[in-house]
Amino acid sequence: MKSDLDNTLKRNILKLITGEGIARIIGFMAAPVITRLYTPSDFGMLAVFTSLCALFYPFCTLKYTVAIPLHPNEKIGINSLAACLLILVVNTVVIGIALVLFHSRILSLFSSENIDAFWYFIPLAFFFYGMSEVLSYYSTRYRDFSTIAKVTVAQKAIGALIKIVLGLFRFNVIGLLIGNSMAEIGGLTLYIRTYWKRLKDSARHVTPGKIRLVLKRYIDFPLYRLPSQILQNASGSILMLYFAWHFDTGTTGRISLAMVMLSAPVLFACTSVGKAFYGEIASLGRKNSKEISALTVRIMVKLFVISILPFTLIICFGPWIFRTFFGAEWTQSGTFARYLCFYLIFRFVYSPISDGIFNVFKQQKLVFWLEVSRVMIVASSLLISCFRNFSVTNTIVTYSLALTVQYILSIILVFYILKKRYE
Repeated sequence: MKSDLDNTLKRNILKLITGEGIARIIGFMAAPVITRLYTPSDFGMLAVFTSLCALFYPFCTLKYTVAIPLHPNEKIGINSLAACLLILVVNTVVIGIALVLFHSRILSLFSSENIDAFWYFIPLAFFFYGMSEVLSYYSTRYRDFSTIAKVTVAQKAIGALIKIVLGLFRFNVIGLLIGNSMAEIGGLTLYIRTYWKRLKDSARHVTPGKIRLVLKRYIDFPLYRLPSQILQNASGSILMLYFAWHFDTGTTGRISLAMVMLSAPVLFACTSVGKAFYGEIASLGRKNSKEISALTVRIMVKLFVISILPFTLIICFGPWIFRTFFGAEWTQSGTFARYLCFYLIFRFVYSPISDGIFNVFKQQKLVFWLEVSRVMIVASSLLISCFRNFSVTNTIVTYSLALTVQYILSIILVFYILKKRYE
């Protein structure tokens, strides 16, 4: 059993790692070109835009997407997908109308007035992100990780190409926003082409009664996972919104580049290892807690070992690496990056396995309180930095140390859940 499980997981991880790896190579090759076509202020406005959108993204499907892979019954599965699409369309319309009428007021609430001219990209990003999330979980249901890998490569290639072309024509931040949107559309096209026949054949099983059944059966996801996801996204968005408010868009752009480059390995692990891990333990179910516990420990140890070399290089040579690859005006990003590494090591180990464990063992309330603690810790670190009038570097150090403590506590909690279930 252990051998078969490991072999299946390794094959699935290899598929995702291949796709994600190619995508990251494309991203790293394109980044030195893109950073020379756009200014730190352009990246700063993009960071504010993406941070603001991240606050809205949990409302795309109210986190019902997590239910798509869980139930073995095909009719429940397709009705879970239908429920997600229905919620997505309704919420996109609501957000679109709200922004048409009150975009200036809404953006001012988040100190995001500098992107007011681009407000119409927000509902577009909201809809495309939601569609990608729905279809990604649908792929996870069938453990079709090859398609997920292809979509990842296509999105990165399309996004990078469009940003470079528009940058050459001096589109400024508009080029970055269009590149992000077109990347999502390219991924959706591939998903739809792959699953069109299956979706068309399954559509006859979609009924209002079954959709209501799904909404009721998995009500814990919007009740607990939705607030948790809002808080999780907020903990990441607060930093960029704070720097845009307290400093300037140029500084925000430099911090954004450091975060994007350093988060790449974390997102890589979440997309490849995380999806494969979730697919396997969802198929095993809670009754096989012993196998899940052993698998989790092995994955976390391997992730920690893998993380040591790249993060150590950034800590030692961060400014030189960023200056060499991205240009002299991005040297400060390397300084920020070396301090952010401390908490990202623990995030790299924790994030790929956390969703799977908490979802399969139905620990939605616990996830909520974990995210509450994370937001409180992040907000407290930034409040201290503001009142003490810390410099940019000292603010980053305070933020990183605060999250290091929080992620260590979260890892301990995961082991506690596994031990308790096993006993």
